[in-house]
Amino acid sequence: MNAIQSKISTATFLALILGSPIALATPASADVRIVALGDSGIRGKGVSESDAYPAQLERALRARGHKVTVTNEGINGDTTAGVLARIDSAVPSGTDIVVLKVGINDIVLHHLSQSYVAANQQEIIRKLRGRGVQVYLIKKMGDGMPPSMHVEAAPTPGKTEYHLNGAGYAVIVGQTLPAIEAMVRSAEKRHP
Repeated sequence: MNAIQSKISTATFLALILGSPIALATPASADVRIVALGDSGIRGKGVSESDAYPAQLERALRARGHKVTVTNEGINGDTTAGVLARIDSAVPSGTDIVVLKVGINDIVLHHLSQSYVAANQQEIIRKLRGRGVQVYLIKKMGDGMPPSMHVEAAPTPGKTEYHLNGAGYAVIVGQTLPAIEAMVRSAEKRHP
């Protein structure tokens, strides 16, 4: 260990022992943490990870000067019950905001009612808000967008195989950005 490493190690050790804020501060500690949670619409089925909604949202918020980290917790084929079952592992402690998009697979693939989906979405939101997490619910993603905004050429009746491409996700980011940015500003007030 050279002299510089020794001094850094000693300083870190003393900071830990003495409870100095230096030991607790890390570059990521000031980031607003966002989890994008849901199904293939969040995961980005059919597009690269960098073209999926969470990555594009992070870039858009950073371009506006916000220090954020957006984690992609979308699972292809997920349902509201699936999200409820994995909510604690998918949304770690310290998360500030969740962008939630789930429910279409319940209805189309499992023939569950809209009221069932809405009740589960509200339970997800209740649990997250109970932990102090702000929640933005995307109710519909890509409805009415032209085929040029989708990976697949056309929807298949009875299936959920009609996913957005990178250009389609860019439109959704544009639509959701104002409300999510307001949540980010609120979260920034709570960060050092």
